[in-house]
Amino acid sequence: MTNAGEYVRGFTDYIVLSILSKFNSYGYELSKIIESVSEQSFQLTEAALYFALKRLQEDGKITSYLGKNNKGRDRRYYQITPSGTEALKQFRQDWVLIESSLSTLVGGDFDYVRED
Repeated sequence: MTNAGEYVRGFTDYIVLSILSKFNSYGYELSKIIESVSEQSFQLTEAALYFALKRLQEDGKITSYLGKNNKGRDRRYYQITPSGTEALKQFRQDWVLIESSLSTLVGGDFDYVRED
């Protein structure tokens, strides 16, 4: 898929929050989850992902802590906060309208009468 990164840019925060609502994770794993679930259609650059993590942390939607992965390596894990959970809940409600409107507009399945 061409320009797939451009398509998801505005949704990166909510993709991250959605993953973190299931379990705590670290940056590299988040990236791999996104690639896997999207069947390699969406790949975020490391910079884009870490900017999103920093932004979410500054906004109080996630926190981080040091932990070890399954191989015993130190990792910075991220976890969603109650504020992040609420933001995700609100976005999911909005998503129904966003998805429907985008589908209609991009799919061309609309009528419009010009009033010239």
